[in-house]
Amino acid sequence: MAILRIQVLFHWDSKEARDLAAQLYRTFSARPTGEGPRVPVRYGSRQADDGPPPTIELGAAHEIIVVLADERMARRARQKDREIADRWGRLAEDLLRDHGPGSGSPHRVLPVALDAGALGLSTALDNISFIRLDVRKGAERDRHLNLHIAARALRVLQSLPRAPGQELDALPEIPLRLFISHAKKDLPKDPAAISEGPVKAILAVLAQLPVTGWFDSAEIPPGGRFPEEIESGVLNSSALVAVLTDTWSSREWCRREVLEAKLAARPLIVVDALEARVVRLFPYLGNALTLRWRAAIATTSAFDDKAWDRQRSLWEAEDAALVIEAALMEALRYQHDHLRLLARAGEHEVAMSAPPESLTLAHLPTGTTRVWYPDPPLGREELDRLQLATAQQRIDFTTPLSELALWQRPAGIQTVGVSLSNAPDSDRYGGSPEHLATFADDLVLYLLISGLRVAYGGVLGHDGLQNGTVQGDSINYVERLLAMVRSHSMLLSEVAGKPPIPIENWVAWPIHCRFGDNEIRQYGQEAVLRDLDAPPELNVTPEELDPLENGFFAPDTLARRYAWARSLTFMRESMQKETSARVVMGGKLEHYQGIWPGVLEEGVISVRTRQPLYILGLFGGAGRLLVDALRGFEREELTSAWLARKMPNTIDLLAEYQRRGHPAVQTPEELAAELKRAGAAGLSAALNNGLSEEENSELVVSDDPQRIVTLILTGLSRKLAR
Repeated sequence: MAILRIQVLFHWDSKEARDLAAQLYRTFSARPTGEGPRVPVRYGSRQADDGPPPTIELGAAHEIIVVLADERMARRARQKDREIADRWGRLAEDLLRDHGPGSGSPHRVLPVALDAGALGLSTALDNISFIRLDVRKGAERDRHLNLHIAARALRVLQSLPRAPGQELDALPEIPLRLFISHAKKDLPKDPAAISEGPVKAILAVLAQLPVTGWFDSAEIPPGGRFPEEIESGVLNSSALVAVLTDTWSSREWCRREVLEAKLAARPLIVVDALEARVVRLFPYLGNALTLRWRAAIATTSAFDDKAWDRQRSLWEAEDAALVIEAALMEALRYQHDHLRLLARAGEHEVAMSAPPESLTLAHLPTGTTRVWYPDPPLGREELDRLQLATAQQRIDFTTPLSELALWQRPAGIQTVGVSLSNAPDSDRYGGSPEHLATFADDLVLYLLISGLRVAYGGVLGHDGLQNGTVQGDSINYVERLLAMVRSHSMLLSEVAGKPPIPIENWVAWPIHCRFGDNEIRQYGQEAVLRDLDAPPELNVTPEELDPLENGFFAPDTLARRYAWARSLTFMRESMQKETSARVVMGGKLEHYQGIWPGVLEEGVISVRTRQPLYILGLFGGAGRLLVDALRGFEREELTSAWLARKMPNTIDLLAEYQRRGHPAVQTPEELAAELKRAGAAGLSAALNNGLSEEENSELVVSDDPQRIVTLILTGLSRKLAR
């Protein structure tokens, strides 16, 4: 079970709400090798009538449910709109009743007003306050919502009670005590100059927020000892902000403050306000999130005195707000990462929220055998030095990614096929194209780190159709996956101890015939091209195909479409014979060139040949269609009526198969019946993948790529390690 998850509910016809939901996804659900709290973010599932989801799945220990209400959600101009708005209103009422103040629920609900129309969502909510984004603009608007969400998330992770009753738009008390480490020389002589310099600017923003402010020498009581008081101040803080100026590194107490923060495992945020130079930069400022202070590096010659004062004041206010937001997000990341890693740690193992360094390793408990820390893993040159520093006490340094690299690949497993393309219905399952694309990147990265080769049947240039694009396929996954391997090649080499295994890109005839130097050049060192010949016994004359000089022809006649469909099936069958298993996710349901959607056909081939198959159904598409069919659920996409309505040319293609003497091709109903029979004994038996029924059910709905790969590797080990 996930520790924390954010669910965002909104009307899918509202572009503003969709854009804000995507921004929350990028802010809170960062990639495993990037910054951010790394909290899963899901959307409310889209309904055919644009109404609210019938149920809200609460699958995490703590859920932050954000309702982005606006005029579109509350619209009542037409009878249909009124019915939908009433249902949205009742959902908000139910959520607030079940998880609002006084409920005792471990979850939190945040109703958000994007515009004034949101306030008319329900008369029952007239006495309920909203987070008011409608009265805010720009960066301040987005930051206000981020702070609200992060504050609640941090409170539930720390098992703190709900904040006392107040207007919802007012930020609750944020469980964040900031220790501002600064050189006293950097404070302005005029106390009234509140926005002059980073320290004063940060304090000015703090004064406007429910965040406990700083620690200063003035807070040390008469007779107090500086070392003890500094240590106490850091221990009573939840994050330290070091304002790095030209004089900061020369101040003993500043250096002590950072050392104490590191030993106390407190988040460190460095504000880089250097103006000239530092004779010796304090080395322990590393391993920390660092933000630039723009006013410190600006060239003032471009401004007159008044203009510069205005510009500096603007920059300092903006940068100070960013520092506070960054400190809150870093505190949330620390807490979330620590809890996730702690769940992995065994006896004599320690979970850290920052990469280890010599200073922190020197204070580990005696007998520590392993240190868990967040991704990305440290470079090998750094790890080697850390091993020397702990030579008397052999310690393994491990991240979730490096743990995957320790998997012992059975001799019988070499290549895993990945079936993937856009899913037109991902919104029905709480996802989006962005979810699917980043999820696919992470999945392939993890498989490569585990020592597996990945085979993929997509094509550069979107199959080379319709001037380089295919309707309904906005993402070219071949190019994206190549870019992912290219950008992570150093990481892959460091973690696995050897260069990444190139991806195999299988391309059917005649598509690869059009590839020239530009296409081949894109493969670089990251992939190898597996271009296939025409399938045997095609039974199509050269005159019917009439190819170009390079051998390529477009599927613009019935004979050519037949040749393409046969070739795509031949490529998928050939690929199956040279792969140990297959992973299926997403997949278009229409606008395809084969006899069936590619992801569906590849999955069906695996089922028929008893190849271990792993289905990820979270983001819908052909993958979800396949698992639904195996479970015996009726899907209209597997009916002749749907095919005739959505893909009428396919009916002609089926007839062409018969005319050319090809073995009888199934109707959609026949394929559905076959899959239902195959799944009658359960997913575990049908997929033959080494996982139990419960594990396969988890795989279908999981939104955690690391957990998914763990399940896949577990199944492969059970099934093929012989």
